[in-house]
Amino acid sequence: MKSNQQNKPAIIYQSLYLSNLLLIPLASFLLLIYYFYQAKTQNNTKQVKPKIISNFNRIHLIRSIQISGLAGFMLGVAPIFYIFFSEQFETSIMITVFYFVTLHACFVLLGMLNLARAMAHKLPIF
Repeated sequence: MKSNQQNKPAIIYQSLYLSNLLLIPLASFLLLIYYFYQAKTQNNTKQVKPKIISNFNRIHLIRSIQISGLAGFMLGVAPIFYIFFSEQFETSIMITVFYFVTLHACFVLLGMLNLARAMAHKLPIF
């Protein structure tokens, strides 16, 4: 089993994903994008130093960004389209609330599972 210091960035990325869903949505997502940009520019520079971000951590970072984008679309954009293009407004509100609550719970559980997998030094599920 690897040390906790090597998978610490993966734990941070998955925690930011959960923070994006539960606490501060836009700020956490922008921080994930910042980490992605930082890792990308770090790989483009030709330095002799070893890479700080490993492939394991990079996979967790990319998956966190992908699932955050998917959650943002499915929880933010899709219900609005359903409400606006529905003929029965009251029914569409009820269905949208049910859709939002159940899908949000699924995304939170997926994030908790991926966080546990990051702590166990395993690849994320998605």
